[in-house]
Amino acid sequence: MKEKAAEDIRNLTNEGKQSFLNELMESHSRKVYLLAYSYVKDQGTAEDIAQDVFIKCFRYMDRFRGEAAISSWLYRITVNRSKDVLRRKKLAKLKYPLNYFDKEQQSESTEQTYIKQNQREQVLQAVMTLPIKYREVLVLFYFYDQKIEDISMTLEEKENTIKTRLARGREKLKTHPMIQERMI
Repeated sequence: MKEKAAEDIRNLTNEGKQSFLNELMESHSRKVYLLAYSYVKDQGTAEDIAQDVFIKCFRYMDRFRGEAAISSWLYRITVNRSKDVLRRKKLAKLKYPLNYFDKEQQSESTEQTYIKQNQREQVLQAVMTLPIKYREVLVLFYFYDQKIEDISMTLEEKENTIKTRLARGREKLKTHPMIQERMI
């Protein structure tokens, strides 16, 4: 999906907003859902959050300032909404669906596919045990391909804070027992 300028987005007619929202939903709904799921670890709640995010996007599209990409704005709304739900429900742990890392399979043997999937699951489980401040940065950086600058805007933290959390998260993963077992 081609990025529109902030002014173009703010000036859309109601019909244009609906069309643009449909484009956003087609291109970002899965990532919004997975990001919400990463916080609330409940499929139904994550679906509700994703729906709320797109409703808020439609309702407040005229407030989009264009300081970051529209995807960063969507992710910011998703993170905020997810944290609101967590505060209300007091859910403490994060869990991804195990098929989160599924990517298009190249022509590999069944054994290679199994080994890679097993490794992904182990890394995923290790990431899930990290404190939320490291986990969210690692997820946005590696799984959502967000730049440090975009993560900083999404999480409303300084870029140096994001860099530090990313480095510390990597270090914690390197010394994590699940990762150490893989290296043996």
